[in-house]
Amino acid sequence: MSALYIGLALLLAIALGLCVLAFRSRRVDDDDQQRHRAAQRDFYQQRQRELQADADMGLIDGQQLSELRAELDKQLLEENSEFSGAPGRRQSWPLIASLVLLVLASVGLYHAQGYHQELALRALQQKLFTSEQPQQGDIEAFESLVEDILQRRPDTAELLVMMASIRRQQGDYAGAIPYYQRLVDLYPDDADVLAQLAQARYLAAQRQVDEETRRLLDKALSINPRQATALGVVGIDAFAAGEYANAVAIWQRLLSSLPGDSSEAMVIASGLNEAKKRALEAGSLSGLAVDVSLAETMTAPPQAVLFVVARAGDGNPMPVAALRLPLIDGVQSLPQRLYLTDSDVIRQGQQLTDFDNLQLSAHISLSGTAMRRQDDLVSSSVNVTADQLDSAAQLVIDHKLSSAPLGPR
Repeated sequence: MSALYIGLALLLAIALGLCVLAFRSRRVDDDDQQRHRAAQRDFYQQRQRELQADADMGLIDGQQLSELRAELDKQLLEENSEFSGAPGRRQSWPLIASLVLLVLASVGLYHAQGYHQELALRALQQKLFTSEQPQQGDIEAFESLVEDILQRRPDTAELLVMMASIRRQQGDYAGAIPYYQRLVDLYPDDADVLAQLAQARYLAAQRQVDEETRRLLDKALSINPRQATALGVVGIDAFAAGEYANAVAIWQRLLSSLPGDSSEAMVIASGLNEAKKRALEAGSLSGLAVDVSLAETMTAPPQAVLFVVARAGDGNPMPVAALRLPLIDGVQSLPQRLYLTDSDVIRQGQQLTDFDNLQLSAHISLSGTAMRRQDDLVSSSVNVTADQLDSAAQLVIDHKLSSAPLGPR
């Protein structure tokens, strides 16, 4: 709408300028009129004195004096009428013209820029959103209307985003690229827009990252290191290239920025677990497998968070490593084989192999926090030595915490 506002502001400025000129012209005309009337008055009085002097000297008789005075009065009235009528006409036309110009130009600008189509667009958009099964004809009409508006106003960000989203939903990622590119031209330092363009290019290229896509991803992450879309693409690309340890590091960054109970978090958590498994198999990470199950006597809540924690066997309560997994009944539930690796180590500069003995435990948190609380479902601790890292540890969640622990667990 900025173009409309700028145009209307210019038209208003023109109209105001014409009005100012009209008022200034009025002042000039008023001054001229006053000077003219003063001159007329002086001439009239002088002429009256001359006529009276001629009569006194006998040059004209009384009848001639009356006729000449009547003629002088008539001349004065005619000149005053002619002078006072013209300024009014001259003064009125600039204001009238400016108002007419403002109306015509506003209507012309409104139609030329396609703003008259906004109401039709909103009505059609509302129809599509409220319809259980949108008609193909309505969808095509909506797209055609948006495209027509963009032809008139190619920098309308809202409509560019709308068309890019439509093309993505249709699976036409190549078709979405031009709209994202125009958005990048408008907002070259917007990390979200850069990442969306990179993702569209990546998907349109059959999940291949070319030089330009890499540049877009790098720029997006330099602006916002936690940009979720960019991290997702970089992680998937690393996984596809067999760089599993790199994929683990990237997806852990991504997972920490997502709401723990979101569907995106569960998808990333599942991919992260698979990347850990492959990194362990490839030898690019060290760690161990942990099988977590729920005892038959226990019932997990429909939505909660699972924590697996490793502590040193020396009794230090500070965890060595921990991992978090959202649980939603029917989507992601127990039993699960998880992988605790060096990437999960909390203590800076250390690895799991630095500890001769680890105490593993798991709990299902109802509140979603790592600190155990009353009514959380917990497992007994399992001791794992350094020479047992090659075999899977077994954790069974088999009892409910009756009261909150006195210290961190």
